Amino acid sequence: MSEHEFLSHLRQDHEEQKALGKKLISATTSAEREELRTKFHDALYPHMVGEEASMFHFLSQAQDEEARDDGLEALQEHHVAKIVLRELMDLELDSEVFKAKATVLDELNRHHIEEEEEDVFSHLQKLCDKQKLSELFQAYEKAEEQAK
Repeated sequence: MSEHEFLSHLRQDHEEQKALGKKLISATTSAEREELRTKFHDALYPHMVGEEASMFHFLSQAQDEEARDDGLEALQEHHVAKIVLRELMDLELDSEVFKAKATVLDELNRHHIEEEEEDVFSHLQKLCDKQKLSELFQAYEKAEEQAK
């Protein structure tokens, strides 16, 4: 059985985010940092909003306690990531903490992606039929587009 297009789409987004996070950490010039933090923001922020409006909203209301707990935890991880992302966007490009903050954001995101792809995707596959996953994908895309 092939993976639903929603989950495949999220995996592709995650790969893009990991590649951008790695590049952002190693950026050395102000121009590089500006370009990469903007790209990282644009890849990460709307994605988080989309996930929150779709699968994490769904899971946070699930009857399955483990699924609900994982959904609520994911929402809290997004909350922290948004704070660090906002701080990174507000930093001066030559700030001595720029690389450190970019590293922390990348590490937060990688940890979140790992748990999401292992635990959250498993819950969704268990709790949702193809139609429900398609509905969640539509909700994701709508929220993601509004966040751009």
